[in-house]
Formats: sequence, structure tokens, C-alpha cells
Amino acid sequence: MGRPPLLLPLLLLSIQASIPASWGLQCMLCKSNGNCRVEECSPGQDLCRTTILRIREGDEELEVVERGCAHPEKTNRTMSYRIDMQIITLTEFICGSNLCNRPKPSRPPLFPRRRYLECSSCASSDLSCERGWDQSLQCHNPGEQCLEVVTHRSLEESPRDERHTRGCGNLPGCPGPTGFHNNHTFHFLRCCNTTKCNGGPVLELQNLPLNGFQCYSCEGNSTHGCSSEETSLTECRGPMNQCLEATGTNGLGNPSYTIRGCAAPSWCQDLQVAEAFGLTHVNVSCCTGNGCNNPALDIQPRIGGAHQSGPAHLNLIVILLVTARLWGGVLLWT
Repeated sequence: MGRPPLLLPLLLLSIQASIPASWGLQCMLCKSNGNCRVEECSPGQDLCRTTILRIREGDEELEVVERGCAHPEKTNRTMSYRIDMQIITLTEFICGSNLCNRPKPSRPPLFPRRRYLECSSCASSDLSCERGWDQSLQCHNPGEQCLEVVTHRSLEESPRDERHTRGCGNLPGCPGPTGFHNNHTFHFLRCCNTTKCNGGPVLELQNLPLNGFQCYSCEGNSTHGCSSEETSLTECRGPMNQCLEATGTNGLGNPSYTIRGCAAPSWCQDLQVAEAFGLTHVNVSCCTGNGCNNPALDIQPRIGGAHQSGPAHLNLIVILLVTARLWGGVLLWT
């Protein structure tokens, strides 16, 4: 037989050469139930997401949906909790094909009749957590656990922020416990799977036992917040036994925003820092040993350190802060 013709290979090469190198995953981008458009995801954003917020009171329900691109570390997640007579439900679905998060034909909301685990539920926006006014909440999805989420931001807190939240859900970091703290911030998540196992007094950082580690603590840039005069050692507590250093761009466009503190190992390996602090272009690194995140030291390599090239989207823990501003049926997306 003669040599095979070169026409087909040459044709394939010409087709490949004509495909733009910038082509990536396409997702629907929709903000707060507004008009949707097709968004080409940034490099490193390999998933589409649909984030749904529902507020139910009696037989009435308000629903807000947001869609967009997501990083590959994203997973499906849920959380439900009570504020007074309202039940707040947060759900995020992830998929990996073009336009897989497109809106579906609207239909009446369905409330599952089957119930699963029973959990304690409260929120700081009505002071029910702080006052010990936990209510009972039935989980409606298989695999959900009882959750306690703590989010203290002393630099930005408002009286309506959800400092403490308890309810049902399935969040990254479970079963935990996991978290981060420094002199300004405390993030914590614990999960359990027995009836009302998330009850009891609210968790405060000072009540967690010292673990024998010390890390440098600061938030800001090299001239304000993380200058040498404002960076100091802090005693690490609970499961936060790694020293973390993260840099990125904050919401004000500051390209050199830095965070240092004590972290659980799971905070060194995913998008928790970017999402919890609202940072983009994040570089996270962790190390083990007292003061090993000293800004005067050049420690390379550290654990973690995955660079995030695109914008970080809000995860459900951060959206809890947004839902704390739900008053009179008005939702403010921040």
C-alpha cells in the first residue's frame, strides 16, 4: 500500500490553529435575579455555579439566585438556619460543562416532606444565639449535619452581622472543626451528626484551649495593618496549629493586602482565605513552628500556596453576612 494521504492531518492542524487560545468554559452570569448573559470564565475557573438564597416565613417565600463561574475547588454546599420566624436556606450547585447553570423554566418551590437530622438553630442578627434561644430545625437533605459557624470580623463588624449561626447543612470543612484566627478575625466551623449536637453556649475564641503554638498576626498592607510595628505574635488556639500567610488584592483594589495568623490545615489548601476575606489573586502559604510566618523571614516552600488567578466568588459562609441584612424583604448584595 502507498503512503497515507496528508490531507486529513493537515486539515486537523489547520482547525486547531484557528481555535482561539482564550476559549474557556462558558457559564451563565446572573446577578440577584437580574438579566443573564454568557460569561467566559477566567483561566483556572473550571466550573459553573448556581447560588440560591431562600427566605421562608409561613407559606411565603422569597428567592434570590446568582450564577457565574467558580474555581475547581468548589463543591455543592447547603446551609439552613432560623432568624425569628424566618428560615434562611442557602444552596450552591456546581457543574462542569458549558452553560450547565442556565436558568430552568420556573416552577413553584417544592418543600421536601421527608425530614432528616434535627439540629439547634439560631443567629446573631436576632441575638438568639447569644441569649441561648436556640430553636429546633429539621434538616431536609440527606447527608446534612448540624453546624455551628462563627464569623468575627472586628475590623468590619456591624450589629447585624451573623457572628454566630447554627443550623443544618453540608459545608466544606466538615466534619471539622476547622478555622482561622488572629488579633482581628475569628472564623470557625464545626459539624456533628447527632440530634441537636450543635447546642450549648456560643463558641468564643478565648474558650478554646491554647495548643502551644504562636504565629504572627496582622491584616493590611506593609504601611498600615501589617507594618512591622503592627505585626505581633499571637497564641494559637484549638485546631488552628499552622501559621498562615496570605497575600492578595482586596475589594478596594489594594494589590498588597496581607493576612497572617493561626489556621487549621484545611485553610491552607483551598479557597477559604480568598472567600472569607474577599480577596482576589490570592497566594496562601502555611508552615509549622512558632513564629514561622514572621514577615522578616523568607520561608520557601510553605505548605499550600496555590495561586488563584481569577476573582473569588462568595461562598455560603460569607453570604451569611449578606443575609444578616435582610429586613423587610429587601436583600442587599455586597
